[in-house]
Amino acid sequence: MTDKWRVHKIKSDCEPWLFLDGWEKDIIETVEFEKKDEALRYYAMMIHDYHQNYANVRSDELSLFSFWNEDEKEFCEACDDDLQVFHGILFAKNDEVYSLEEDEEGLKMLRTK
Repeated sequence: MTDKWRVHKIKSDCEPWLFLDGWEKDIIETVEFEKKDEALRYYAMMIHDYHQNYANVRSDELSLFSFWNEDEKEFCEACDDDLQVFHGILFAKNDEVYSLEEDEEGLKMLRTK
């Protein structure tokens, strides 16, 4: 089986790193690559672009970044409240989150972008 490298863009009213049941429905776009280095370049570019547009950022082991602006909220009818909107970027190998913490090539590429 050939590995597929995926970068998922996520938009949600909860922090993406929580991986609550059904989190996959919050994926708004998936870009797939045959080669890890191409996926890493795209992932690094997306992180850079999101940094330009969002004031707040949090990362989870470099494989998942979440960005938000305090004033971007959506009304939730079920909870009758305004909820924060989060924009996430997730790096995956096949269908699993790929740990970049232990990937020297990945770390090097992220640090140079």
